[in-house]
Amino acid sequence: MTTIQHWSPRAFADQSQFIQAEATNGFDAEYFAALTADHDLGSTQGINFVLKKFNLDALVLPAPGFTTSPAAVVGYPIVTVPLGFFPENVMIGSAGPETVYPAPGVPFGLSFLGIAFSDFELIGLGFAYEQKTQTRLARKAFPAAIPKTQLKDVFGK
Repeated sequence: MTTIQHWSPRAFADQSQFIQAEATNGFDAEYFAALTADHDLGSTQGINFVLKKFNLDALVLPAPGFTTSPAAVVGYPIVTVPLGFFPENVMIGSAGPETVYPAPGVPFGLSFLGIAFSDFELIGLGFAYEQKTQTRLARKAFPAAIPKTQLKDVFGK
């Protein structure tokens, strides 16, 4: 188990960024201009534009990688459902200092992105895909990940 004594914040060697931040008034015109441009590129010139131009209900992408970035930048909904599992012979990789990805048996998903307030439609698309493919049933969780107590055991009494 990780404890505070063993935790090493590799990305934060010192507090220079905090000290620099305290020296500002909290407003940076360049930052807000970039934020506005990102939002415009992600929404009106990005997700909204593509969905409208091609008359689509959603964008469908494999889940690993940059998939969440366009939706996150503009605050749009994204639904991810199971697509498959990495094979047993996949080479173990690293997605960060403490993250192993990919690895044998690790699931990967399919993401549905939509415009603002399209959550209901995206959940419906994801649900329909899951019901048709039943991908999540292709591999059982390892024993320690299977709950011993179900909600009905706690709330059903």
